[in-house]
Amino acid sequence: MSWLDRARAKAHEAMTKLPGKAGELATKANEALGRPFADENELADRRAFATGTNGATVTVAAGPSVPPGTTVAPVIVYHLDKTRRDALRLVEILEGAGIPHQVSNIQEDPAAQFAVKRDAGGHRMPVVFIAGEVIGGRAELINLQTTGELKKKVFGA
Repeated sequence: MSWLDRARAKAHEAMTKLPGKAGELATKANEALGRPFADENELADRRAFATGTNGATVTVAAGPSVPPGTTVAPVIVYHLDKTRRDALRLVEILEGAGIPHQVSNIQEDPAAQFAVKRDAGGHRMPVVFIAGEVIGGRAELINLQTTGELKKKVFGA
């Protein structure tokens, strides 16, 4: 653990010990800023997520053969254990459209859960992101597929 992470963990510990209103305000400010102060376990989870060694289950589905030189936007379906069944429905839609994608179970990764929920714009899991942009859930994915916009977003115009 780096000296910076140790300092952030110490600040988090001190913040959680603040009494009453001061503690509440410090916690709210920390949350609003994206939790820069966190306990050692959460910081370790964040480091693991950043390096790709977080232990989250990632499944990469084979898509159609794409001609060389074609840019394909990354498509990721994030879900939790309890939303796995719904995630499989999203995967069926993507596979039916011939879209290469990844499926990521972020159940054991609190930092990833926080980031996905923050970036999901109010959409509940499972949620689909294309090139870092939230698409939404099943209804939004079906609408994109029906209008032809799904392939445009993934493969370009």
